[in-house]
Amino acid sequence: MPLDIPAFNDAFGRARDRVRGGQAADIPAEQEKLRALVPTDASEHDQTWTARLIARLAEPPAPPRQWSELFYEADRIHAAAYPPRGSTEEKIAMLADARRRIWEIADRASEDEEWDIRGMTEDLQSMEEWLRDPSFPLTDVPFPTSDA
Repeated sequence: MPLDIPAFNDAFGRARDRVRGGQAADIPAEQEKLRALVPTDASEHDQTWTARLIARLAEPPAPPRQWSELFYEADRIHAAAYPPRGSTEEKIAMLADARRRIWEIADRASEDEEWDIRGMTEDLQSMEEWLRDPSFPLTDVPFPTSDA
């Protein structure tokens, strides 16, 4: 009988949430419930990866990532630029300036944070590109609603 992968993944996710949820959980009992979902005649591949996941359930979670002050500085710049305000030209300038400043911060960041900081600019760049070439005419008039 083949492994029901969606059912196993769902059960594993729920077990992981219970174990990592901050409340006391019976890890061996959770592991046993998961083992019961793996048929004895499952493929060697399925037995291997499920056993690895089940064993990891007992491992303590990694500590939360500690971000540097540079990361938080970039985050503040991102938050101040979104949503941009002013005319279309002012919005584009605001977004471009925020992206430039964030990239400058990323240049000073450690290797393990550099690309996380640069990633903050992706939505700003998308918005800037959209403002430069909107897919429909821009207007300051709000969209009509059925509430009126």
